[in-house]
Amino acid sequence: MSTSTEKTPRKDADEDLDAEIRTKSAPRGKATRIEHANALFAVIAGHGRRFFYNAQHERTARLQMSRSGHLYFVDEYRGQLIYLSKRHRWRGFSHGGTLRTLVERIAEYVRTGEPMDRWPIAPKRSMDGGFDMWGYGDEACAAVQAEAFKIPMFKDAS
Repeated sequence: MSTSTEKTPRKDADEDLDAEIRTKSAPRGKATRIEHANALFAVIAGHGRRFFYNAQHERTARLQMSRSGHLYFVDEYRGQLIYLSKRHRWRGFSHGGTLRTLVERIAEYVRTGEPMDRWPIAPKRSMDGGFDMWGYGDEACAAVQAEAFKIPMFKDAS
């Protein structure tokens, strides 16, 4: 028995994919919702400032489910697995609060199957004349929304 107190270095998420985390391990309904979530990350990453995409690593953020049913976000910049729990500190998350809130809402959709509201996608603040919170520009925001709302994970427009 070893009494060493050395910490094992944290593996990059790309190294862990095959060994620990597999979307296919999720129940079919959740696996489908993870596919929807990952399609949404791809849409957001394909426009404007390309949030959730890292050109240096040619990697787009994604969600994955562990064999034990825990949901993880794979950060595109750092490549780390981030356990998606509100109680848990998101070490390795390379975005701010607005995108964290979006990821939390996406995770809730994956867990529950309850469709998401549309407002977190390329949101505009109404209190100051429609300020583009993502800094994508009107054209890119409209393109993201048009593509995103085709994914069957959102509440109907009302």
